[in-house]
Amino acid sequence: MISLRHMQRDILAAIRYHRRPLLAFHLYFALLSVLLLAPFSAWLLAALVHLSGSGMIGNEELVLFALNPVGVLWLLISLTLAAMFIFVQHAGMMLIATRDASGKFHTAAGALWCVAKRLGFLLKLSGLQVAVHLLLLAPMVLLVAWSFQQLLADYDIYYVLTAYPSEFWQFLAILAFASVGVVAVNGSLYLRWVLALPAMLIEDLKPIAALKRSAELTFGARRKIAMTVLTIAGAVAMIPFAVSLFFDALGWGIFQVLPEQHVVVLTVLAALLFGYALLNLIAGFFGVSVNSLLILKLYHRRCQRKRGVTIDNEPRHVGYFAIGIEAVLVIFAVVQVAIALQVFAPRDEVMNIAHRGNSWNAPENTLVAIERAINEGANYIEVDVRHTADGSLVLLHDRDLLRIAGDSRAIWDVHSRELENIDAGGWFASDFRGERIPTLAQAVELVRGRAGLYIEIKGAPQMPELVAKTLAELEALDFLEESVIASLSAHDLLQAQEIHPDIRTSLLVHTSVGRVEGQPFTALALRDALVTPSRLSSVRRYGHELHVWTLNDAASMARMVDLGVDGIITDRPDVLAAVLAERAEMNALERWLYRFKHWIW
Repeated sequence: MISLRHMQRDILAAIRYHRRPLLAFHLYFALLSVLLLAPFSAWLLAALVHLSGSGMIGNEELVLFALNPVGVLWLLISLTLAAMFIFVQHAGMMLIATRDASGKFHTAAGALWCVAKRLGFLLKLSGLQVAVHLLLLAPMVLLVAWSFQQLLADYDIYYVLTAYPSEFWQFLAILAFASVGVVAVNGSLYLRWVLALPAMLIEDLKPIAALKRSAELTFGARRKIAMTVLTIAGAVAMIPFAVSLFFDALGWGIFQVLPEQHVVVLTVLAALLFGYALLNLIAGFFGVSVNSLLILKLYHRRCQRKRGVTIDNEPRHVGYFAIGIEAVLVIFAVVQVAIALQVFAPRDEVMNIAHRGNSWNAPENTLVAIERAINEGANYIEVDVRHTADGSLVLLHDRDLLRIAGDSRAIWDVHSRELENIDAGGWFASDFRGERIPTLAQAVELVRGRAGLYIEIKGAPQMPELVAKTLAELEALDFLEESVIASLSAHDLLQAQEIHPDIRTSLLVHTSVGRVEGQPFTALALRDALVTPSRLSSVRRYGHELHVWTLNDAASMARMVDLGVDGIITDRPDVLAAVLAERAEMNALERWLYRFKHWIW
């Protein structure tokens, strides 16, 4: 019988009793990951990416990569390595709470050695589980891909995400069905094999035998196991959020009464960061310990082994190598503080890059949107460039006119003369009825001497000369120095640099595999979810500018300003201008307070 209350009691008792060796192993694993496992995995996966002929694969290219043998192999290996890392950490903690053949508990070093000896079995167990999960997942993925191709492939994806055609809801229904299927099938398999790791460790079974043993042990109790795992894992997952909320409130309270003296501010800030880093490390250790021992205790329950941890008077040693683990934990926290203080380097000037002009209050990519953005303080106007059937360069985001004019024809099939009669503003609001799709030349003349252009190349196989045409027009208009060429495709940017080696380029990144940093471009423009303090430090080491897109609320903008990005791409340049003006008026104490808050979050 699996009792949630008894399970919680036993897990906490085990952590309390084995806390020092568990903590020692946690630190061993962290050091091993940083020094060996993570670098080796990164090297191996990067080598696989290089087999595709590129150091980085991003955005639309990911789909093609995932469909070729190298991509499938990369996915299989990356997931297997990730699973193995988890198994290694769980295995060590399970062994620490398990007696060896002589009846004694494993020390941290002993558990590490046992795990190292079984690394091959752990890798095989990981690979088997990942491979079977992917095979079961494949039919649902194919169903979703087929549905997308049948229902939505003829639409521009941005039209789908803004206009919500009926086919979109049909696709969502199929996606929901597939998601339920994945949860049911793959979730059932997870519960079937959830006890394979302790079975392999404790009963000394080989991977396939351990999977069979787990299926036997979980038979008839999988629903109860699922409820127990979800409840405890869910509670553990909330701990980091609780820590952040606590230090957020503590920081605000302290800084309200703190005197405005730099030495005092820095001292208190360092203390807060140290406390936050230390508590986060402890919370991480606690979370991993709970999840590891949860599986072990479930295994004990199903094997009907004796409950409890051990007798209270049995000494618990951690081994010679674990002496001083508290000091190591403090050192980890100090390193975290040092990194955090280095991250606090906000730029004096952050570029205000208006996404398609002020596309929040005016129709995107129109002259009125560009004019508003300039008046509201934008330094650069981001525009999307395509060309018409007769080669005229125009500003248009989608591949067709369906979203803005109800015309499903692709822009490369439309003559420039026809655009003179197409309303590009009425779709947004009646006040803008009569706005036209502007040419690149018109945009250049409007911004000349007032702002630069951040030109996204919206390439397509039907427009192979788009990059060359764009650069030729900018050169003819004497506007190359005031322009940044941006694209989701690295190939477009490399082509631009071949034509004009000094042109500034920006790689737009939504999702990628491989190393983004180190690409031969002036700037990296990352989706906001990809921008972290560690990513910022890495970008700085390679000498790139870092731009972030697309932020439309003041809080997100302020956070990125405090992190130190070089540019923010936004639909609301007026809001960003206000945030920057507010930052300029803050005193040193207020700036440190905001930086502390944003580092925590």
